[in-house]
Amino acid sequence: MGRYTTNQLSNPTYPPEQRRFVRKATDFRLRKEPEQEEYVETPAPPAVSEKEAGIAQEIHQDALLFARGVLGEAIIRGASDVHFEPKDYSYLIRFRIDGVLHQYMERDIDEYEEILNALKVLGDMDIAEHATPQDGHIELVQEEVKKTASEEHEEMHSSQHGMERGNKQHYFDIRVSVFPSVNGEVVVMRILNRENALMTIDGLGMDADSLEKLHEVLLTSYGMMLITGPTGSGKTTTLYSIMSELRSDEKNIITLEDPIEFHLSWLRQCEIREERGFTYEAAMASVLRQDPDVLMVGEIRDPQTAEHAVRSALVGRIVGSTIHANTAISTIARLIELGIPRSILAHTLNCIIAQRLVRRVCEFCKQTYTPSQTHLKYFGLEKIEEPFYMGKGCEKCKQTGFKGRTGIFSIMVFDDAIRNMMFEERPLNEIQNYAIENGMKTLKADAVAKILSGETTIEEAVRVV
Repeated sequence: MGRYTTNQLSNPTYPPEQRRFVRKATDFRLRKEPEQEEYVETPAPPAVSEKEAGIAQEIHQDALLFARGVLGEAIIRGASDVHFEPKDYSYLIRFRIDGVLHQYMERDIDEYEEILNALKVLGDMDIAEHATPQDGHIELVQEEVKKTASEEHEEMHSSQHGMERGNKQHYFDIRVSVFPSVNGEVVVMRILNRENALMTIDGLGMDADSLEKLHEVLLTSYGMMLITGPTGSGKTTTLYSIMSELRSDEKNIITLEDPIEFHLSWLRQCEIREERGFTYEAAMASVLRQDPDVLMVGEIRDPQTAEHAVRSALVGRIVGSTIHANTAISTIARLIELGIPRSILAHTLNCIIAQRLVRRVCEFCKQTYTPSQTHLKYFGLEKIEEPFYMGKGCEKCKQTGFKGRTGIFSIMVFDDAIRNMMFEERPLNEIQNYAIENGMKTLKADAVAKILSGETTIEEAVRVV
């Protein structure tokens, strides 16, 4: 048994019907397996015996297997992030599930350096560098095996005739960040399920009215669509869903990303490398020569990128991007702050989507409850007689009461009236009031709808809105 094998990785903790993937760590493999020479330690000097060298190599291989096993466990549990955090005498492994961190295990600090090196090897980073931050990327493939008795019989029959049956494969892109701290280097890995990038806009959690508005916006042939919200609110997933909706053999879709989160063959993806001078500004200055129909910009973060994005929309391209702001109307204020004139924004903006993510109430332990008056007052629900729901906590949701997440959305569509108000430089609160009066749902209003439908709790909605 390997040095890093634990009961937590070898014994199943989920019932078979709940396990979507095969549990063994070895079922998760690198998309492109590294050559052996990439992670075998330098041959030992003559003074070290062959037995000792073999033990060192076995420990290193065990560390690699352990690291991949932790990633496999995180994927099984539906984690979005994995943290390796060194302390004085131990290190923690924590999973972020549905937006909340949970401790997975705590282990002795003596083994941390080997695990750290294994993670750096998997992420194609420099194991000798300890003083500066590093970023890496891991691509994992996992095969999902689901066979009925008839399928097993058919597979046996097929193999007798020289045919092979393929299993469904799941692809995961993992962004690795190594950051120095007082107690050592902290590793945080963001797990990105490529299937999420293929999610349709119908599966994001929007209500029927919002979906109808978005579908109408996507029929336009030029202009900007911006998605806003805090970090971790699902902006990139929404942006990829929009790109998927626009996907066509007749369109040239180019993305500029820092870093690339989902690697997709049907997109022309370009990764920003600021250390090499390939910044958003430099990329935007040249990308129009590549004849794009649709341009996806990972984030508008400075005046130069904002100016180039607006210019691309003005010359007849569809531009989609994310920007940090709290609401749809504050996005306009942010763009004005970046130096874009109101008149230009009136010409180019098609819609702004503000969003948040809330945890879903577990359907397996859902029950009614009475929220506090403070929370009811926050949403103006003191006189509502409809039942409120929460999750009691069960094995399916690991006693949290929540399972999965859904989006809360506010979509501002720019019609002729809003464009005229922008030209006339009307106050932003006046523009917002007009949008609400004409059907724009605020984040608070969408949260109330999801509370009353039993999708989330009032406490969870207060946390994010």
